[in-house]
Amino acid sequence: MRAKRSNLTEMKVSSSKFQVSSFKNFILLPTCYLLLAASLQAQQKNLPLNREWSLKPERYFIKYDSLSLSSFKPVIESQGTTMDKYYFYNNYVRESPYRITHKLLRRKLTDENLIIIHDSTNKFHLAIDPLFNFEFGKDYADSSKSFYKNTRGVLVRGDIGTKFSFETSFLENQATFVKYIDDYIKNTNNLFSNSTNYPYNAIPGQGRAKSFKKTGYDFGFSSGYISYSPSKHFNFQLGHGKHFVGDGYRSLLLSDNAFNYPFLRITSSFGKFQYTNLYTSFMNLTDGGVKTPPGTERLFQKKSGAFQFLSWNASKRIQLGLFQGMIWKASDSKNLQQLDMFFFNPVIGVSAVKFGFGSTNNVLLGMTGKLKITNSFLIYGQFMMDDYDKDFFGGGSIHNKHGFQAGIKYFDFLRLKNLHLQLEYNETHPYSYAHKKPAQSYTHYNQPLAHPLGANFSEAIGFINYRVGNFFAEVKSSFAIIGKDSLGKNYGNTVFNSDNDAVYGINSNEHSWLRGIKTILTHNNFHIGYLINPSTNLNVVIGASLRNEKNSYTSSKTEFFYVGIRTSLNNIYYDF
Repeated sequence: MRAKRSNLTEMKVSSSKFQVSSFKNFILLPTCYLLLAASLQAQQKNLPLNREWSLKPERYFIKYDSLSLSSFKPVIESQGTTMDKYYFYNNYVRESPYRITHKLLRRKLTDENLIIIHDSTNKFHLAIDPLFNFEFGKDYADSSKSFYKNTRGVLVRGDIGTKFSFETSFLENQATFVKYIDDYIKNTNNLFSNSTNYPYNAIPGQGRAKSFKKTGYDFGFSSGYISYSPSKHFNFQLGHGKHFVGDGYRSLLLSDNAFNYPFLRITSSFGKFQYTNLYTSFMNLTDGGVKTPPGTERLFQKKSGAFQFLSWNASKRIQLGLFQGMIWKASDSKNLQQLDMFFFNPVIGVSAVKFGFGSTNNVLLGMTGKLKITNSFLIYGQFMMDDYDKDFFGGGSIHNKHGFQAGIKYFDFLRLKNLHLQLEYNETHPYSYAHKKPAQSYTHYNQPLAHPLGANFSEAIGFINYRVGNFFAEVKSSFAIIGKDSLGKNYGNTVFNSDNDAVYGINSNEHSWLRGIKTILTHNNFHIGYLINPSTNLNVVIGASLRNEKNSYTSSKTEFFYVGIRTSLNNIYYDF
């Protein structure tokens, strides 16, 4: 699609001249417009971690190009050979003359960022937008209360030249949640044996909760980063956010399920290879034994993570990836963490060899792969290994910690444009991601860093997405079988439990897959909406979420219907 151009309106700020333009689709757009203007160069911003937003860019790359994008996300705007030729955004593009006749209010509502500033040489760009989510709903299986979400915030994004970009955002939220989410929030307070009932509850993926009125929660959500690419081969990012490894809806290696965290990301690209180093600072929402004076905010227990991912484009149709993750031992009772220089070792696989799977540090290895069958059909998968035993696949040893994922994506299904189908299967064996010391579990902010169901489960998920003009719809259905832990018995589902407390003992061979309280979990979700402004994915939506959880002891049902107006830029997972 050709980029549109328009005249700009000039304004003076101090002694410098700036221009305010009616951009269409500044950054983070939910559509994949292609910019062919050779005079502009790609910037270093990240694409949003939002599945529904990413469908159109994914469709383009599968249909028209090789698998040039790495499975490590968020994707950097200038990443890959294709990004040198085509761009996801109409970034700072001047529009056609007829556009300037549109009323300012209409343009700001339906096309543009709220505030746009850039200089006449296109070396400085800045956009400021409001963020919000006003949602109201009712659970017809629970008539005790109504449900709402009230989110207000701001997003600031910009570029200085073509090598440096930045982004920052903040959201303030008040919300009430349906019963199973409310129970989950309250239970995150008691995941560690030494949490001592302090109010450290966590909203799924969105931060620490404080009480609001009688039944609600108040919580903040902030993120941001700076991104610098000194050359086409390297990118350095420092910030506070999330990451995702894989090509599916879930990731068994590293997902955006948990809350934001401080990070340093170094990306290297050479030919068919891309190599990523990620260093993070995680927290357990427990004091870890640290004593603080009464009335003083308690210090949370720190732990660090180091991740490496090597992506190889073996051909135009095949991409393979190798993954290593390590959670360093948590801080002591003085909140001191004993890191040594080996933590920063950038070479994949070395930590697994040096420390091994049974060490104080929690090491995890994995593989990813995707195969382009046709220009619209893709298969993908993952394999995860957290520990191993000599009888790795067939035995019942607690050390047989592994999982795998298999999925397909079919774009323009039945040759109908913008009708997309995705099917995915996930499975992990008991005690995966856990550790002998609960503080060393593969978690952050009292949430799993990989799959939200933890371990010891199998899950099938299906999506159908369709879009016509600015109207969009999604149908999602999932079915899971979980071997849940019972009171006092650790069957390997809860990743915060110690391996030493395994129900049959740590050296037993009786730890079979899905043993425990067999629980059937189904989610059926539907929504339909209308896109108002692509610059922040502003849309109105109406939908339903039907959930049913049942085992031999309890059962629960949710029949939640909702309507909202929102700016949707992040994945939020409530399907657990």
